[in-house]
Amino acid sequence: MIMVKFTKMAIINGFLEILKKKSLDKITVKDICELCEINRNTFYYYFEDIYDVLNAVFAAEKEKVMGSMDENMTFLEEYKRRAQIILNNRDTIIHIYQSKQRAILENYLETVVKDFVEKFVDKAAEGHGLTEEDVNYITCFYSYSIIGNMMRWIEKGMPPYKEDLISRMSKSFEVTINDLIRNFEE
Repeated sequence: MIMVKFTKMAIINGFLEILKKKSLDKITVKDICELCEINRNTFYYYFEDIYDVLNAVFAAEKEKVMGSMDENMTFLEEYKRRAQIILNNRDTIIHIYQSKQRAILENYLETVVKDFVEKFVDKAAEGHGLTEEDVNYITCFYSYSIIGNMMRWIEKGMPPYKEDLISRMSKSFEVTINDLIRNFEE
């Protein structure tokens, strides 16, 4: 069992190492096998293809960030925590963004962003008598704003204003959420 986990992690880590330097669309199973010193059958025992490895990376990250939200964190703190995979892996994220499989990145962002935004919207909407549809709309409004801005930032090559971007999005949420909720109450 330990060997199975070790081999699977070696494949994932090898893939990520290559992805820092090479476009996702240009990575081959052969590249990973050579780096990890395994044969193709071993790779295919664990993964269907390169994109399956990428999905495993994002699935593990989702599990890590979604399973442990501290109720005392501010919107800004939780946003920063959820954005760490993006912030800490610039070259990798740019290569994913520029690939044919950009949707894997978008799906990851949609899942983790909507999850935490919904928690903050629910908390702010408590006692205001909003319908589930209202809460869902507000959650999507903020989530897609965050995702759109992050994707635009990635498209621009992730210039060094990341903290400003996250702070602005957080402040935008904090200064508008109560007004938006009041608007739905009326």
